Amino acid sequence: MRGPDSLGRGWWRRNVWGLLAVVPAFVAMGYASIYNDLDRWERGEPKPVAAAADGWVDFGGVRLRLVEIAPATDLKRFNREPFTVPQGIVAWRAVFEIQASGPEVPFCSVELEDAAGNVYDDRPDELSRADADRATCAPDDSPVPAASGRHQAAAYFVTAAGAEPVAVRVTFGSVDLARYARLSR
Repeated sequence: MRGPDSLGRGWWRRNVWGLLAVVPAFVAMGYASIYNDLDRWERGEPKPVAAAADGWVDFGGVRLRLVEIAPATDLKRFNREPFTVPQGIVAWRAVFEIQASGPEVPFCSVELEDAAGNVYDDRPDELSRADADRATCAPDDSPVPAASGRHQAAAYFVTAAGAEPVAVRVTFGSVDLARYARLSR
């Protein structure tokens, strides 16, 4: 008959090689987790790609240029009746021009930046009943298609009444998550 002490030593003897194999696997998983967190942390604050002197930003194989940021005073409902934003907020329309180097334009996300550094998403809930589509960079949705490969896209935002929009940020989903094109006035 075996005593309690021999059971413990027998288990360790039978499983020592398995444990030696598992320990490095856990260390590798911990390292990968820390590395991914550091990578996410570094990408957490994307860096702007500023425009050249001519106003164009080269980013992700696409050239972008801000055409205008203006109050969106002509919004309509889906039934073509006028749309009024709630009191205390202002609706904005940003129009930007896109020139792709090839036939494909990557999926984009668009944000508005105000003078205080606040960032607003495209097509917020306050505009859900307005006939204002979410911005895309695809040429099919362009109000002004051109033979030169240039087209325009429009994005709609809302801010508090006192906010002053100064730039539009454009990111491409799978191109470069650590940077964005900053299109300023």
